[in-house]
Amino acid sequence: MDKKLRSVCPHDCPDTCGIISHVEDGKLVKVNGDPDHFVTRGFLCNKVMNYPERVYSSDRVLYPLKRVGEKGAGKFERISWDEATYTITSRFKDIINRHGAEPILPFSGSGTLGLVNGNVAGKRFFNRMGASGLDRTICSKGGRIGYKYTLGASFGADPLAIPQSKLVISWGTNPYYTNIHQIPLIKEAKNNGALHVVINPDKIKSVEMADLYIQPAPGSDAALALGVMNVIINESLYDSDFVESHTEGFAALSECVREYSPEKVEGITGVDKETIRKFAAIYAESKPSFIYAGSGMQHHTNGGMMIRTISCLPGLVGAWKYPGGGMFYPTSEAFPIRWDVLEGNDLYPGTPRSINMNRLGQTLLHEDPAIYGLFVYNSNPAAVLFNQRKVIAGLQREDLFTVVHEQLLTDTALYADIVLPATTEFEHTDLHYSYFHLSFQLNELVIEPLGESRSNSDAFNTLAKLMGFQDSCFDDTAIDTINSALGVDSSYLQGITLERLRNEGAIRLNMPGEFHMPYKDLKFYTPSGKIEFYSEKMKSDGHDPLPVHIPIGEGPLTSPALYEKYPVYLLTPSAKSFLNSNFANIRKLGSEEEKPILELNSLNAGRRGVKTGDMVRVFNDRGECILMASVGDYLKEGVAINKGIWWNNLSPGGCNSNQTTPDRLADMGGGSTYNTNLVQIEKVIDR
Repeated sequence: MDKKLRSVCPHDCPDTCGIISHVEDGKLVKVNGDPDHFVTRGFLCNKVMNYPERVYSSDRVLYPLKRVGEKGAGKFERISWDEATYTITSRFKDIINRHGAEPILPFSGSGTLGLVNGNVAGKRFFNRMGASGLDRTICSKGGRIGYKYTLGASFGADPLAIPQSKLVISWGTNPYYTNIHQIPLIKEAKNNGALHVVINPDKIKSVEMADLYIQPAPGSDAALALGVMNVIINESLYDSDFVESHTEGFAALSECVREYSPEKVEGITGVDKETIRKFAAIYAESKPSFIYAGSGMQHHTNGGMMIRTISCLPGLVGAWKYPGGGMFYPTSEAFPIRWDVLEGNDLYPGTPRSINMNRLGQTLLHEDPAIYGLFVYNSNPAAVLFNQRKVIAGLQREDLFTVVHEQLLTDTALYADIVLPATTEFEHTDLHYSYFHLSFQLNELVIEPLGESRSNSDAFNTLAKLMGFQDSCFDDTAIDTINSALGVDSSYLQGITLERLRNEGAIRLNMPGEFHMPYKDLKFYTPSGKIEFYSEKMKSDGHDPLPVHIPIGEGPLTSPALYEKYPVYLLTPSAKSFLNSNFANIRKLGSEEEKPILELNSLNAGRRGVKTGDMVRVFNDRGECILMASVGDYLKEGVAINKGIWWNNLSPGGCNSNQTTPDRLADMGGGSTYNTNLVQIEKVIDR
């Protein structure tokens, strides 16, 4: 019997799509976009369309496994859940008896963004244990802090209001690859007369529908924004009434931007001074204007300050006054979720040690007190983390007991002592909230779990009981946790119930007006209650209180000797067919990601005797990888791109580009800096 059931895409993507799952005789045979979902609009990205292939992949882990060979060799034997969970809890108890609980580290990523299986289940277990805490900084923390210095909260403009805008700016984002359902909104705005500006070091697909394309050098976006401010202020193009009533520090900002003339900014960014003036005029004149800032630019050593600086622009032109105006940055903080209660912060027996996830390799090799137990779920750190030689060396430690709860036999799973089989979203229940369209969605089980796979929630509840934890939360089902989340006393949640979610699909938060205006009555969440061009909080936190351009940590100004040795910036943005390392095991002939590609400028290629199709070695002091060259003139000289996070075991030479990326931390929030990455490139001969 053919059934059509609702599911939700669980991956780290703003769209949080509604899925129609087609099930025949208990098997998932096809997925489509939910035509009744107000964002999904009946279509899915190429990644998710392949989901049945992922669910039934030959790489799928269906039973608990025990390592029988060397770490990394991928030699396992099947065991029972009883043996697996007994082994895990016995080893954890032994570590706790000898060293305390802090030497046990949970490592989780964004393999699912479900509230139950992405956040709550693991947090409760490790909080109760007293394990080290993971500071999950890899994605947006640096930029989020920078944004908050200006506006006081991480509340972005409502992207569903984009069609109301007269200017849409895609700054450092590639919506065709990472936010495909934004494209119809941009097209609708353009049909209504809006202009579209794309700002990106890469000539991405959406440049095709752009009215203006700006290609700054990597890590120079703050300088570009300051050059725009220079023109707007010097030519009195700003909204003087808004600035006077709703901003703080305009006089100091005016003085600051004097040094960022279009001529000087051209030298920093590589963007022609007349283009800077043109962009400034368009931005000041187009009301309302909408900036969508991507996360890629914040993954530099100056990433927090870049987002901080760009977030000042809407305050100059009064964009926050209008629906469809302002700046989008992830809207997840708009959801009234009591994370401290749901995650069981009160279960922790003290103050947890915090480990920055970007520094896992350094932590496993050098942290004191040492890590002796590692539990990985919702993540593939052996592929996605930086300075990868360190990560692999840490995972190879014989005195490190590693558990991986995973759907597929990933790079990380190859280093596990115990592998536990995990469900996909089609095999468990969860609640999803979008950091784009401000809605809740219920994901219900549509097929029975394959093999002996279990959800994170079920697995951690089982382990909790074997550890002797008697807290009632470890008896909660997924539905119990969802009802607790929806039971918060908030007007935003009034009337949003489990039954409504089952019947209706996606339900927007209860917010006044057709579109969410995040700063009601133009009251901001800063200490002054205004947009802060000058921030005393930044000053007290050790930063420049004004927006400034800070050269990135690897470059001709900051490390000239390194730049001479490694003169090419390697950027590693998202791929069309991958989502982080998800779906990297699915090969499609003729797809953009059939093979790992290095895109580079023809001048850089010519000096090295490289042409399209050649294999090249990309390397620096941290490591190396082998990629196939694709040569063109759409990138700036001195910039190369490798899209996507390939699994190491599917890459030439067994290494992906994260062999070369740095694990140093960003200027704010301990964020990642993998785009501040200088490399050298050479043609591979007879390899």
